[in-house]
Amino acid sequence: MVRHAIPRRSEKVRAAGFLPSLFAGAVLAGALLGGAMLVSGAGATAHAAGKDDAANERRERNKGAHTVLGAPASGDCAAAAAAGRSDDDAVSACDRAIIGERLNRANRIATLINRGAIHLRRRAGEQALADFDAVIALDSRHAEAHLNRGAALIMAGRPGPAVASITTALSLGVRYPHKAYFNRGAAREALGDVRGAYEDYNTALTIQPDWGPAEAELARFVRGRRERLAAQLGERPATSGQ
Repeated sequence: MVRHAIPRRSEKVRAAGFLPSLFAGAVLAGALLGGAMLVSGAGATAHAAGKDDAANERRERNKGAHTVLGAPASGDCAAAAAAGRSDDDAVSACDRAIIGERLNRANRIATLINRGAIHLRRRAGEQALADFDAVIALDSRHAEAHLNRGAALIMAGRPGPAVASITTALSLGVRYPHKAYFNRGAAREALGDVRGAYEDYNTALTIQPDWGPAEAELARFVRGRRERLAAQLGERPATSGQ
């Protein structure tokens, strides 16, 4: 019997691929991996450097691209991340901020997240992973860092650890859980866990009804099921006497 895989997306859709979200409610184009799009869960907010690190850290937790006031390179890095840039100058601004500026803990977290988001757009999964790992070393309960770490792991071809990282993000409470379930579905599909992938895509659509990416993946599963059924019916041997 011929085996029929779940249909993969067209090349046009592949080009749209990895979609990091740096603004609440917005999805920005990036890179694609495997059978499903990936989305990162960080939302954007403005952040001002200050003396009260504890208050800053509370504001930083579970946030995405940030503006760091009073630190030129950090501000340039944040602006580049928020604008969806992925050029060398954007990375250089983040590098200068992280290496050369005296950032407090909260602002270092913000700048690492911004650089990680830029690396994701550049399809530099390992570099993005290093940045999100650095954030988690500073704040182990930063849910969005765990979520984006999962996206970086999928990009780096490591779906198993990605599932674990995204599950941790969900347990910590991400701002956009539908995106986390979607990413985990992509990781599970890469592992061959078709049932788990379907369940995660379906959960994403339940949380966020009419969400295009999840609808597209579920439709792909339905097409695959219909094609397999049609193939099975077409391969049945003819009944004697007919």
